[in-house]
Amino acid sequence: MSVNRIKTFFIILMLIFATQTNVLGYELDMSVNAEIEKKYDSNKLNQDMNTSAATNKKSSNSTTLSNKAVPKSTPVFDLTSIPLVTKIQNTVNKTASNLGMKLPSGTTFDVKSSIKLTDWSGVNTPITFTSINPVTKKLLTVPSGTTFKGNVVLAHHGQITGNGALLEIDITSMTLNGKTYPIEAKVTKVNSKNIFLNKIKGQRQYITGVKNKVQSGVAFYKKSRQISNKLSSTAIGTIVSPLPTIAGLVGATASTVVSPITGLIQKGSGISIPANSEFEIKLTKDVYLN
Repeated sequence: MSVNRIKTFFIILMLIFATQTNVLGYELDMSVNAEIEKKYDSNKLNQDMNTSAATNKKSSNSTTLSNKAVPKSTPVFDLTSIPLVTKIQNTVNKTASNLGMKLPSGTTFDVKSSIKLTDWSGVNTPITFTSINPVTKKLLTVPSGTTFKGNVVLAHHGQITGNGALLEIDITSMTLNGKTYPIEAKVTKVNSKNIFLNKIKGQRQYITGVKNKVQSGVAFYKKSRQISNKLSSTAIGTIVSPLPTIAGLVGATASTVVSPITGLIQKGSGISIPANSEFEIKLTKDVYLN
């Protein structure tokens, strides 16, 4: 009987101890929570915990993706995205477009004229020339049949001072493959005769005039000698036969003396160049062909 009482006592004691322990733990938790709430914002802690969870989930997904095989491909570089490369390319394209291929100054072309030209051709008379031989330069060939156009810029007739007529032509354009280019060119030959300073000249007649005057005096002297010879065949004629010779000598001398003066009144010759005559023209300035 005493043993049962002792067991009952111990059971009651253990129940009391257990109850007091739970109450003490609950009070300790509540005091800790209260202390944390004093120092920290509970709402901010909840947001930080949610952000941390989302970051961990994203990191997990990235790790999963990185473990997958990445397809291999050849890298492509867009050079036009580099400003310096783009600037250089635009400069080169613009320069090539503006300048094109060059026909250098001094290039010559053999051509034929389309019309007859004379010293009577008026100023601004248009002339068309057609090339008869191809001309090849670096990376460029100008074929036969290329047309050149120009016009008369100066013309006058022969002058009484003995100077010949004058004709000057300017070549102003060239048409190649359907496109016309402005050019600067001059005439250097006409029918294989050299032309200087782009001036086509009629023959100067001063020397010819002097020569003709001297020759007329010589002819007069020869004729007077013939007369003297005929007179000397008779007795009476022998007396007067020297007179014609003397007259002829005087006349020939006079002609020779005045010939430089009379040469000045000799009119110079004119100019007449038939159609389809051959000319040589030369560029006096570089030409750029697009």
